[in-house]
Amino acid sequence: MKDWWLKFGCFLTGFNYSLVKNSSEQSSKNVKKYTSAMLLIVLIWFFIGYSFATRYLHLAPWGGIVGGLLMGFVIIQIERIIILSTKISPWSSLFRILLALVMSILGAFIMDQITFKDDIELRKAEVMDQRVKAAVQQSENDIQKQLHDLDVMIAKANHKYDAVSADLKKNPVIVTSYTNRSVTRDEKGKEINTTQSTNKSVMENPKKLEMEQLHRQIEALQNKKFELAASITTIKERKEKELKAATGFLDELNLLHDVVTSSRIGLFVYLLFLFFFLAIELFVLVIKLTDKESDYDKLIQHQTDVRVKMLEKLRVP
Repeated sequence: MKDWWLKFGCFLTGFNYSLVKNSSEQSSKNVKKYTSAMLLIVLIWFFIGYSFATRYLHLAPWGGIVGGLLMGFVIIQIERIIILSTKISPWSSLFRILLALVMSILGAFIMDQITFKDDIELRKAEVMDQRVKAAVQQSENDIQKQLHDLDVMIAKANHKYDAVSADLKKNPVIVTSYTNRSVTRDEKGKEINTTQSTNKSVMENPKKLEMEQLHRQIEALQNKKFELAASITTIKERKEKELKAATGFLDELNLLHDVVTSSRIGLFVYLLFLFFFLAIELFVLVIKLTDKESDYDKLIQHQTDVRVKMLEKLRVP
């Protein structure tokens, strides 16, 4: 039970636990050293994989965990190739350095995006405002033209409404007079008596109905104007949501480039992360190149030599 860390280290690095246990303490220390280095690298890249999956692939937290585990698995396999190599050729070292450079650049970008999150959001707000303006410009122009036409129609309707209202104040009702004349004649047709009566008829001015119609028309036009004006805000909000939802990795890189290159401090922080990740990525390779050959390595080489000799004897007739 006390060797659980050594067992875990052998499982992680690919070392043979039985051989390591029967080797010297230096071999056990080498395993533990590689284990610590790999865990450090895996932990960092798990975080980067999780951040990349949730931020740019728009996955749920569990999807981010899967992405982090996948990234960690890839890193473990890469490091095991270095650790388990008996001899490291210059070409394999060059390939590992190039891979470390690529991964350190990617890691530095993602870490800088997290570090400069607030600065990127400020820059993103400026860029987003420009994109929204460009996206809604044509729609806004059409709506503004419709609003202008509605203003003209409302002004004409108000002018006519005022004229009808003024006329109603002068003539609220219409008075119509008509005269009835009756003549009484005798048997010979001669007029005997003449009666004349005058009657007046009072009726409501029909322009009152016209004024009510104008009032309803003005209200309808004003409601339509209000809806059109509100639609401008709705279009802007919808475009903002659409553009914000589509957070692309290249967009983030462009924004990060603007933020980093805008100040020397930002560039210094980026280079700091870059060299940090580069050092972490090359950590295992440097340890492998600088470590002296241990008895575990000699034991592996001895087993290989014994097997080769046995095979050679089998080939002898």
